[in-house]
Amino acid sequence: MMRSSMYFLLLAMFVYCNPVSSQENIDLPDFGDSAGAIISPEQERKLGENFVRQMRKLAPLVVDEEIEDYVRGIGENLAEHAGYYGDFQFFVIDSPVINAFAVPGGFVAFHTGLILETEHEAELASVMGHEISHVTQRHGARMIEAGQRMNMPAMAALFGAIVLAAVNPEAGMAALMATQAAAQQFQINFTRSNEKEADSIGIRLMADAGYDTTKMSTFFEKMMRASRYSDPHYIPEYLRTHPITINRISAAFSRAKTVRPEIAREDSYSYHLVKAKLKVRAAADPAQAVRAFDSMLKRQSYVYEEVARYGYALALTEAGDFIKARAELEYLILQFPTVVPYRTAAGALEKRARDYARSAANFKQAYELESENRAAVYGYVDALITLGRAEQAKSILTEYGLSDRRDPRFFNLLAQAENLLGQRVKEHSALAEYYLSVGQFPHAAEQLRLARRTKGLSNYQRQKLLFRLDEVEQIILDLEEPRR
Repeated sequence: MMRSSMYFLLLAMFVYCNPVSSQENIDLPDFGDSAGAIISPEQERKLGENFVRQMRKLAPLVVDEEIEDYVRGIGENLAEHAGYYGDFQFFVIDSPVINAFAVPGGFVAFHTGLILETEHEAELASVMGHEISHVTQRHGARMIEAGQRMNMPAMAALFGAIVLAAVNPEAGMAALMATQAAAQQFQINFTRSNEKEADSIGIRLMADAGYDTTKMSTFFEKMMRASRYSDPHYIPEYLRTHPITINRISAAFSRAKTVRPEIAREDSYSYHLVKAKLKVRAAADPAQAVRAFDSMLKRQSYVYEEVARYGYALALTEAGDFIKARAELEYLILQFPTVVPYRTAAGALEKRARDYARSAANFKQAYELESENRAAVYGYVDALITLGRAEQAKSILTEYGLSDRRDPRFFNLLAQAENLLGQRVKEHSALAEYYLSVGQFPHAAEQLRLARRTKGLSNYQRQKLLFRLDEVEQIILDLEEPRR
């Protein structure tokens, strides 16, 4: 029971922003001035960033550019219609748990189990729209208002305990007990009106983005069928944190009939590719995945035969059967030469097989097809570094790495390239940015100190490093505030 209530707590903490404009008359709560006086959007962003730092350290996040970028694309398609003043960030947690949640600052996370539970892309979009709507409609404002006596450091500590509970229930419960008083101040569940409103606005976002709005009620029905099981282990976490009733399903279905796109988009090809990749990841072992896709191909139980063969090739690669996997991927590339994931899969296979020249060749072809594709860029750069072609690797990263594209792997690869080039100051600086991007601030500070101790620094380089170090040390001081 404690665990379930903590999930309610987690899902109740959201960002304040301007409501979505809509042609329908929807009763919205007037949270504006009251909540805004208690916690600013900037403070909410800091709380969300603290949560993400904890999540990066403790949660098994999916680090796969094709999966990450696909989920982000769905989120951005919906969010651009939401009238939200800030940015959303989307994460994928490698977990069979059927759940999704959002936290202050516009951070939205999906468990792989929920993605695999969907049968259509619009079902996934319905959950995403619902979560985004909780954020844009500020359903956490009253909760934060009720706990206004709790200071920001205490709230940050509570967030850390919540994410730990989501990943390691026993350790998380111990941490939550330590923040029991704080938790009691924040106990709140979404009201029925909150859920109804998130459904309503979420359906509007789906329609604006071109998704079949009836798929929200379809997914709800699927979740509700799971409640037939008496064993709580079989009840989807999403059902516990988002209580679903017959009336709610009926309301979503009725609204979907009046709010719908002129032409509903079909499931994207990427949706099927990503699900195939997630099925391989979700298998108990590679052999099980090989059998599953082999059976799928023999029974012809697929939407696209080539996607089933793609999943089969991925499973064979994981099982170490490189010869069969190579044959499958060569066939796919021959038949579908412009599909980048088939070429990146071939590149990853050859890396596993330690044929780095062939790996680089496959990633190069993928990169030439789509020079903005993260999986292609990083795969190619990684292969070049392995082959000792650091200058070329760095050139590709520099061309690709605009400010809004610099994620943890970008900095990690850049540091490797600088190391091969003997650029110690730049290597330490890149590593510092890598550690900053994953929330490991003490490590970032140490890398900057190492950079400052490098011989032959110009005065400009020294001052630049000192300025950055001061920024990082200030962040560390702010994070240590709860202990004072």
